[in-house]
Amino acid sequence: MIKLKIDDNEYPENLRKIKRPPKQLYLKGNIELLKKLGIAIIGSRKCTKYGEKMAIKFAKELSQYNLTIISGMAEGIDSFAHIGSIEAYGSTIAVLPSGFNNIYPEKNIELYKKIIQNGGLVISEYDEDNKAKSEQFLERNRIISGLAIGTLIIEGGYRSGTSVTAKLTKEENKYIFCIPSSLENSKGIVPNQLIKEGAFLVTEVEDIISKYPNLNLVKKKIKNSNVHIDIVNNEYKNIYDILDKEKALNINEIAKITRLDISEISYKLMMLELEDKIVSLPGNNFKIK
Repeated sequence: MIKLKIDDNEYPENLRKIKRPPKQLYLKGNIELLKKLGIAIIGSRKCTKYGEKMAIKFAKELSQYNLTIISGMAEGIDSFAHIGSIEAYGSTIAVLPSGFNNIYPEKNIELYKKIIQNGGLVISEYDEDNKAKSEQFLERNRIISGLAIGTLIIEGGYRSGTSVTAKLTKEENKYIFCIPSSLENSKGIVPNQLIKEGAFLVTEVEDIISKYPNLNLVKKKIKNSNVHIDIVNNEYKNIYDILDKEKALNINEIAKITRLDISEISYKLMMLELEDKIVSLPGNNFKIK
């Protein structure tokens, strides 16, 4: 782990310019990413499938322009933004609301490891043993907006942390980009309102790139990715990890391998299916979607 103080040469200059810059940063991973241009991608923790799809899509496509994806490694949109970047062999920065000995959320410990393993960077302003507190989620947001040249908002509910990050972005005179949402989507309240207030409506990645003509951003070709990351609740991971994408496994075989009761296995399979992680086939057979 590396510790940077605000007066260190390596401390990111763009963070020095924000209100209440963090006095120190704790870092794990590729510290060189602090010198790269990045776009923040944020949104609802309990996002829709549409939100998930858009977060991954735009993270991948922005990565093709050599932009680092910056987010907060929270559940939902944040996680899918990091995943999209990794799957496109891009770079990503995750900003934690806690110390490194208390990764939050706990279910994203595997994602945290993947970010570092794939050349990404994880940042916290808190010492290692610090636990996540409600006020620290909002404090974390100023680092996300501060590091980025602009913020893309996928989804966000009424009075959510997403709106706070948007406000910070606006105060820093940076661009706010929003994916429009259905009026029936409660998670579309923030982006739709921000569009009404002057944020840029985005339907394709070039809508973002066109706002930075002086940066000469050029799209690079990337090979088809064979990297795939799935976020699975730790409670169901013992079942998910023995399933396969190609060959289906019968519930009785799962019971033999895990030595769990059929009732417990059935419950976990049902939850994995509801979370769209697996598919159920005739005869009580299951495989990864």
